[in-house]
Amino acid sequence: MPEILPLTSIGIIIILAIVLSILVKKSGQNAVIGYIIAGFILGPMVLNFLNPHDPLVVGFGELGLFILLFYLGLEMSFKDFLKAGSTSIGLAILDMIACAGIGFIIASISGFSLLFSLVLGMMTFSTSTAVVAKFALDKGLIQHNAVKHAISIFILQDFLGIVIIVFLTSFSSSTADTALGLGIAAIVFAVSAFFVVAKFSKIAEEWLTSNGFGHTEITLFALGIGLIVATLGTFLGLSTAIGAYFAGFALAETRSGDKIKKDVGFLRDFLLVFFFVAFGTTLFFNNTTKAIQVPEIHVLFFLFAIAAAISAGAIIMHSVVTHLFGAKFGLNREDSTLVAILLVPLGEFVIIIATSALPALKGVESTLLSPIAFMLILITIVLFQPLYNLKELHQKIFEILPSLFAPVPQKTIVQEHTPETITQLKKFVGNLFIILCLAWVTVLLYNAIPRFNIPLLYSRQVTAFLIFCFFASFPFVLSMKALKKLIEHAAKKERTIRRFAFTETK
Repeated sequence: MPEILPLTSIGIIIILAIVLSILVKKSGQNAVIGYIIAGFILGPMVLNFLNPHDPLVVGFGELGLFILLFYLGLEMSFKDFLKAGSTSIGLAILDMIACAGIGFIIASISGFSLLFSLVLGMMTFSTSTAVVAKFALDKGLIQHNAVKHAISIFILQDFLGIVIIVFLTSFSSSTADTALGLGIAAIVFAVSAFFVVAKFSKIAEEWLTSNGFGHTEITLFALGIGLIVATLGTFLGLSTAIGAYFAGFALAETRSGDKIKKDVGFLRDFLLVFFFVAFGTTLFFNNTTKAIQVPEIHVLFFLFAIAAAISAGAIIMHSVVTHLFGAKFGLNREDSTLVAILLVPLGEFVIIIATSALPALKGVESTLLSPIAFMLILITIVLFQPLYNLKELHQKIFEILPSLFAPVPQKTIVQEHTPETITQLKKFVGNLFIILCLAWVTVLLYNAIPRFNIPLLYSRQVTAFLIFCFFASFPFVLSMKALKKLIEHAAKKERTIRRFAFTETK
């Protein structure tokens, strides 16, 4: 294939993907399967029209994932995230432990090694954000209470997925402290990205609006900011998913958030086709040898049986956890069923985990991991739509399980305002934490600047220092204002005490 494919090639990809997705939808399945089959047919396994390493496949695949997560960030406001995330984190941890446990047990019983079984257990809770988000958007469920809980779980899964990937990579290279460092880097980068994009976007939005520019320019600005943040994340060794999501998350706080979301809607649908087609080209493709590798028939049957058993076990664990503990986290029986079903389809992180774990595996197991990963994704995606169609039956079956907790009221409890000193103390500590995150990211950028390949007006040290001062100036001013109010309050209180003591003496 040439390095830059002609427009006719893009047309062929779109037509085949759309035709297959229509046929798949007619059979009652998710259209995403049609896109993946199109990539499989066009890939090296059948027609060899596309290769997983082709610039078009790689570029459009990354753009598809970026625009999806960017759009999801726009869909959920900061308040919605806090409301859903604070109640979902416990449910997410319980679900991950249960699913990883069942995956590990099935793999161990099947005779695989400890490391191989651990990797399969990690794959079991790697739900596909792309598949579920596309499904929720098409069904108009994105604002549903259960969907918000599920998305909050996906966010935590993505963070853990990155830590797991780095852990597996560092395990194979014997650098044990790398995983912890990258996990912390992901957190501080997310905080820094949200703060910088939110503040800078509001300023840019006001300037564009006051100078007569419309939402088209604001949308283009938003996409540009999102791409820059996502790219910075990759330079720091992080997934583009973090930068894309938190850039959209921050832009949702602007007045133009809804307009931006409408403008990128078609772009999202267009690029998602290429994202899933790109994924389809990787089926049974060995990234190490850059060639197709299909196991023997009896081995394929054995692997399929394992993948089916793990998929069934994960589906049961999702349902058991959500119905036993869902009430504790604000879910009724219907919402518990929907969350359990939304957690079924596995996706992109399964592939990434498999690729990262391969260097640490030896012998036959190194050739079996990728086929099992592909089968896990295909089985769970195929089962996802029928499970959703049978959600009423699913609910009746698992309603047999008792709820371990009384239902939590869905209405948010509004607490009274805290005293002035506590409010200012929170502002002071919060802004200091943001400054710390910005400082950490600056250090990471300092080490990554040589890979940017851009000319610098000043030395690397001076450039990193100026970048930090520019972005940290605003939270620094806010923290100093809060500290000033704390000092003034303390001084006022001291004067009151002295005056009272003087009165008592008299």
